[in-house]
Amino acid sequence: MSIQDLGALGELVAAFATIATLLYLAAQIRQNNRNLHETTSASVNQGWASINSRLSSDEEFAEIFIRGREDLDALSPVELERFRAFIHDILNMAVWADGLQASHDYRSLNFDALEVVGSLYQAYPGIRSIIDSVAPATPRDLVKRLGQSTPTYSFIEK
Repeated sequence: MSIQDLGALGELVAAFATIATLLYLAAQIRQNNRNLHETTSASVNQGWASINSRLSSDEEFAEIFIRGREDLDALSPVELERFRAFIHDILNMAVWADGLQASHDYRSLNFDALEVVGSLYQAYPGIRSIIDSVAPATPRDLVKRLGQSTPTYSFIEK
């Protein structure tokens, strides 16, 4: 074999090594994307679980929520701040979900968080008032879209 033949053989081996490296990197990227989707889904679920837990485990706060969602004037100043912080947490979940949907990563969501928040926004004047107060700070006209949506999520009332 001549030097040129060895050089050509070396280039061929390098080409196969490059292809093998690219295939390995593609598999790693796919695995990382799957892991990211699972982590995102778990984070969203944990966020909603935390929100639901506050309502289900604290009777006093559940009563604040029930009164506040209908009429903010029915709350004391301390209760109003607790209610406002809670609604901001809910709105933050909607902003996060909206960002995921805008980035086409909505597969990470197990349910439509925007539909839930849109339903709350449209159904309850106290919630609407709190969300409207921060509308200019929300991305991509989120609050305007919450008001224009036709949510199908319903709340069971007794």
